[in-house]
Amino acid sequence: MTTASEYNGWTNIETWNTALWLGNHSPGLERTILLIMNGWHQNKFADNLETYISIIWGDKTPDGHSLKPVNWVEIAESWIDAYKSEKE
Repeated sequence: MTTASEYNGWTNIETWNTALWLGNHSPGLERTILLIMNGWHQNKFADNLETYISIIWGDKTPDGHSLKPVNWVEIAESWIDAYKSEKE
């Protein structure tokens, strides 16, 4: 069962939107995210990803969604899962 705040399988619209922006990335952004991810536990990766994205985007996605309510651990998990799938 989904709650009223869930959006397209993500915690909320802000998490979905941020994940979408990160998924439609440039090769340079992907390399940076993979470097941030490499060897870190998902929570540390989530913290580092949040810090990095706030440096390049500020407090909003390029289309104006707030980054404050983003579930960074959920995004980190999705990148880790996708990366594991590619390596298998």
